[in-house]
Amino acid sequence: MTILQVLVMSVIQGLTEFLPVSSSAHLVLVPTLLGWPLAPVTLDVAMHFGTLLALLVFFRRDIILLVKALFYSLNRRHSFSEEERIYVRMVWWIILGTIPVVVAALLFKKEIEAAFASAIPSAIFLLVTGVYLALADIFATPRKVIGQLNSGSALVIGISQAIALLPGISRSGTTLSTGMFFGLKREDAARFAFLLAIPALLGAFLLEIFTVPLGDLSGWLMLLGIVVSFGVGILCIRFFLRFLKRSRLLWFSAYCWAFGLFALFKLLWG
Repeated sequence: MTILQVLVMSVIQGLTEFLPVSSSAHLVLVPTLLGWPLAPVTLDVAMHFGTLLALLVFFRRDIILLVKALFYSLNRRHSFSEEERIYVRMVWWIILGTIPVVVAALLFKKEIEAAFASAIPSAIFLLVTGVYLALADIFATPRKVIGQLNSGSALVIGISQAIALLPGISRSGTTLSTGMFFGLKREDAARFAFLLAIPALLGAFLLEIFTVPLGDLSGWLMLLGIVVSFGVGILCIRFFLRFLKRSRLLWFSAYCWAFGLFALFKLLWG
């Protein structure tokens, strides 16, 4: 790949990993529509490492408190503050919500890979993402904070994350919208969605590192992919959380429909 292609794909990864518009769809559709080669596995690993680092850095305080909460929850003699109680519940909700994506990845690995064989499913599922975002924006009644979540809700949000293994189904958009349907405020639903994504992204990254043969890409191009996706990812998380406080998901729903229909038209008749 050229420097320009690596740069463009890294920016796309940093943006679409956290905006509710499906990074998997964009990483398939954009190069296909431009006549570029799909990103090699080496670049894919580098870009996903960059966005994973963005999550770890941006939510570093939450992650430290969640790790502490896990150990606190195993110590029955520990006296919990109210904040610690919330994080103890959250860490177990995240563990519970991660189980569906692990099971789905193991049971339906071949089917998921088959969905990536063509760009058309990505465009179709992008339309599905747009519908789900619109439904959540119109019909959900977000009023709860993250501490009011429960185990059943966390499990269903985790199931929605497993469905987002399909190309075109946005992980952040699906988990955010599902959280809103359970009454979470937009920013709280997004925060839980991002924290829930960390174990899944970390697991996928480690799986690629240890099981997938890496293709040919120079080390400095890999570094470029990491740095750009990390920097764009940090800015995107900050922007999106602020955006949710004052605006609606319908904007992203409209974008999913516009880009999905455009891609379908180009793929089928272009």
